[in-house]
Amino acid sequence: MKIRKYVCPSCKSKEGVDILYGMPTLESHEAAERGEIALGGCVLEDDQPERKCMHCGHEWRIKRKMT
Repeated sequence: MKIRKYVCPSCKSKEGVDILYGMPTLESHEAAERGEIALGGCVLEDDQPERKCMHCGHEWRIKRKMT
């Protein structure tokens, strides 16, 4: 699992992580405990946030360019 950190659009800290949806594995539970990812639950809905700031708790979607 590749771990990436992102800049939070709310507080500007570099503590943003990917949110993982679905049934978590033991590896993903351990990564969440280390603050490397956030667990988003098993229910999938439209327009759910894709990233979460571990500093302030803000969640956001990625803005993608339309081609």
